[in-house]
Amino acid sequence: MSDRQNHLLTALNVLSEAVFVYDENMRIKYFNSAAERITGHRREDVIGQKCVALFDKSLCLNNCALCMSTKTGESSRIVHFKSPFIRKDGIERTGEFNAGRLWKSPEGKLEVLVALTDITEIANLKNGREGKHSFRNIIGKSLRMKELFGTIKNIAVFDSTVFIQGESGTGKELVAQAIHQESPRSAHNLVKVNCSAFSDSLLESELFGHVRGAFTGAERDRTSRFEEADGGTIFLDEIGDLSPAIQVKLLRVLQEKEIERVGDNKPRKVDIRIIVATHKNILKEVEAGRFREDLYYRLNVIPIHLPPLRERKEDIPLLCQQFINNWNKKTSKPVSRISDAAHRKLADYNWPGNVRELENAVEHACVKCSKDVLEPEDFPVYLLSNRNASGEKNGKKKQRRNRVTRDMVMQALTQTGNNRTHAADLLDLHRITLWRKMRQWRLA
Repeated sequence: MSDRQNHLLTALNVLSEAVFVYDENMRIKYFNSAAERITGHRREDVIGQKCVALFDKSLCLNNCALCMSTKTGESSRIVHFKSPFIRKDGIERTGEFNAGRLWKSPEGKLEVLVALTDITEIANLKNGREGKHSFRNIIGKSLRMKELFGTIKNIAVFDSTVFIQGESGTGKELVAQAIHQESPRSAHNLVKVNCSAFSDSLLESELFGHVRGAFTGAERDRTSRFEEADGGTIFLDEIGDLSPAIQVKLLRVLQEKEIERVGDNKPRKVDIRIIVATHKNILKEVEAGRFREDLYYRLNVIPIHLPPLRERKEDIPLLCQQFINNWNKKTSKPVSRISDAAHRKLADYNWPGNVRELENAVEHACVKCSKDVLEPEDFPVYLLSNRNASGEKNGKKKQRRNRVTRDMVMQALTQTGNNRTHAADLLDLHRITLWRKMRQWRLA
């Protein structure tokens, strides 16, 4: 090692940050005094060991940025990220990591320097502030969301049936989960059933179970979802899609707290709390004769209406940052934030798919971006059409229709799995207008 390198390492030893150097094989070559203090490892125990010996192995998943810094050919590239790490004594801390190529050894081998700052206390303070704007994984600082948090806390302790209504993508399942977690039943199961995901015959068997021989293919008894939820909570999503026959059986469950398996006449008691949800206007379903009125009133004991995202746009920055944080935990391509220009675009959009659509848009941008700051052009094309609130003048609507391009139509179709109705909604076009444009561009 040269005199210059010796002087540098001596200087590094007086720093308050943990500093260590490893080679292209990830073996530690240098470990300063602060590194001993912050990680709990002794210098003599780690020199010559791979850096995985220092940290919890979860840091090594998804191509850890430290490993990637030895593989890049960019000599000036600095890797920066934040991550939990486990000290030798088993205590989890939060670290801020900075890594960069230091030099090549006389043998021509790459060496990388890593500086680690323990930011646990700062992170805890920040999480404490952010905690004011979230509750049981539901995020929001708007008045509507604060009222929702209070409602969940108030109703969770009682066993009354809860009826959650809201558009698709507003977070109905998260609310049901929060109610269960806050309730005295939280130690027992929360069983979730999407009623629109099964045919009528399969749904009946899922919900109520069946006995052997009840129908062709019933080779053994099946426990019902209601029985699985005994002592806990059952969440029935898309309740508006129930057939009349299953509605009758559900009414009995609500009245008697008992079920009968398909092909059996033996009633079985169940101790459950029922939470249901739908995106449909259930009163219109009742008026149309598709949903039983007596069942509706049995279910609608504690109604909760979730606001669409367009009515709480002040929550968009918080949600975006959370989705970015989730992205950073899963991948080695770090994203720090969304630019102000991109935020303005997001605020101008009406979000018919609500929070779920926003999450998909942020993930799209994270995949597409070339920098760590998300810009407007990183987001799906249909967001850039500047769709404004309903109530535009006809002239403005015509101008906006004319701005829709072939690429925008193709991307909307891809985003919606070629569902033309949903694609037209994303582009704020009438379905027939979308069909005409597809014919014009030979996409249909």
